[in-house]
Amino acid sequence: MKNQNLRALALSLLTSATLLGQQSAPAVAPAAAPVTEAARPAAPEVAPELRALQKETEKLRIEAARVQAELALAEAKRAEALAPMNAETAKLSAEKALRAARVAAEAAAAEEERAKLERTAALEAARASARLTERTNRIRDLEAESKQLQLESANSVGRIQGDIVRYQKEEEARKIASKAQPRYLKEPLVDGTLVISDRRIAMNGPVTDQLAEFVSERLSFFNNQSSEFPIFLVIDNSPGGSIAAGYQIQKAMASSKAPVYVVVKSFAASMAAVITTLAERSYCYPNTIILHHQASTTLSRANMTVLKEQLGFTQIWYERLATPIAKKMGISLEEFVKQMYKNDSNGDWQAFGDRAKELKWVDNVVERIEETSVLDLLPEKSAQAVLVPARPATPPGSLVETVDAQGRTFVELPPLQNPFDAYWIYDPRGIYRAR
Repeated sequence: MKNQNLRALALSLLTSATLLGQQSAPAVAPAAAPVTEAARPAAPEVAPELRALQKETEKLRIEAARVQAELALAEAKRAEALAPMNAETAKLSAEKALRAARVAAEAAAAEEERAKLERTAALEAARASARLTERTNRIRDLEAESKQLQLESANSVGRIQGDIVRYQKEEEARKIASKAQPRYLKEPLVDGTLVISDRRIAMNGPVTDQLAEFVSERLSFFNNQSSEFPIFLVIDNSPGGSIAAGYQIQKAMASSKAPVYVVVKSFAASMAAVITTLAERSYCYPNTIILHHQASTTLSRANMTVLKEQLGFTQIWYERLATPIAKKMGISLEEFVKQMYKNDSNGDWQAFGDRAKELKWVDNVVERIEETSVLDLLPEKSAQAVLVPARPATPPGSLVETVDAQGRTFVELPPLQNPFDAYWIYDPRGIYRAR
């Protein structure tokens, strides 16, 4: 329809151009009524150049109209020729748009399916991860329980083996030392000599829960034998240790029907010094060293709240254990702490035995101690010696020294059992390390 309209327009223009050409030709004037010379107006005079220019202009106008008509006709013919191609192009465009719409719909459906599959896969992965984590935690719990059971079993076996060895050695001691009977004296200090019977318990090395348990058991054992004669808690060398374990030893000593006397031969510090000072009676050599200082803790992995709680409980522990010492010295706890740092800038107040007696840290200083039992055949006096049955026998009360990756020697302390416990120990060289 559009092409037909163009063609009709072109024909109309061409017709108009032809008509214009015909109108420009000189026309024959129609017959007119004769007029008189007087009635005829005077015709204006037109210059020949102007008439020639008007003719030329009219020719150009006619030519332009003709050209426009031809162009319109050509455009109509071209549009008529392009009409099928435009229709085909429109058809192809429509088909393309339809295919694109179908592809987009299919792609949207595929994307939705993919997203659904991804969500399902992520959910399954999360569930699988949760199941794996649960199983891993269960395996770890079972492994921990297994290790705990193995440790408890090893400790039980070690204790049983230790009991067997102890009974065997006691039997040997009774057979070999039948002629050298221990001397049991209610007043063991005779002419400046301290006489120690076989009612003795060695308390050497760090004070731990295992050592406290062993000392408590031996105190009960000797009390069941007799409550008449004293029991001797002999310290060769102890840097102190767990506050809770030391307090357990103190209470076991206080609960004993038989008197419990502490004997320090070489060195007692921190918790061991507290046990010595607060004992019912204590003895030492003139050159024995007793060392008191404030309680300390070595927490390294805890938040501020836990650190504050630990410090608070350690302070309470210290006040409850150190106040009786200050009272025995006849001073306040504050004055006791001041004198610690007055005598040593680190607060490690140490004194030889004779000076310790003046300070009331120890009750008696002796020049000679007589052991009337056969010590080399007596059972081991430290529970720590049977903590690891596979290791060779260790000296009473000592822990095994180990060398770390840097070549430094250290002793690994057992973990503290009480959540608010702390190690009150003298360790200037940093050789004791808590697990």
